[in-house]
Amino acid sequence: MTTLRLLLCLLLIPVIEPLLVPAPARAHVFYVSVTRVKWNADEARLDVSVRIFTDDLEEAIIAEGGPRLRLWTDQAREDRDRHVADYLTSRVAFRVNGVDRDLAWAGMEDALDATACLVQITDVDRVETIEVENRILIDLFDTQANVMRFEIAGEKKYVNLGKRTVRGTVEFGS
Repeated sequence: MTTLRLLLCLLLIPVIEPLLVPAPARAHVFYVSVTRVKWNADEARLDVSVRIFTDDLEEAIIAEGGPRLRLWTDQAREDRDRHVADYLTSRVAFRVNGVDRDLAWAGMEDALDATACLVQITDVDRVETIEVENRILIDLFDTQANVMRFEIAGEKKYVNLGKRTVRGTVEFGS
């Protein structure tokens, strides 16, 4: 009976231990951002949505010397969009059909415990290749994964980026 009790305790520790840590002290089990890039042919633009855990985004901005933004609270800073836009554009870059493209800030939305950052790339009348560089949160978290999802003229492609691979390329219509 003693051996069985010891075995049960050893098996249950990984299950019970996280419950003993107060909720604010818990860290994420994983670190991920998800970026969706969709071509809007009628408007000749790429619509880009980048979802990042809100607390991680705020920590990244603070790590760069920025202020605590208190996103999605009644104490949120009025200049929060500028700080988030600056962080995002310093970490994500696109080259469409061999040409470097600027990101135009379109705003952000609350997405439960994540923030959806919305940007656009205008004057895109066709898409053959997209080269992307994504360095979101990789300087903070060694296990950060940045998943890129592309939807161009009904064609869907994915690229997984992280600390070791920050650049990827997708081709369409071939």
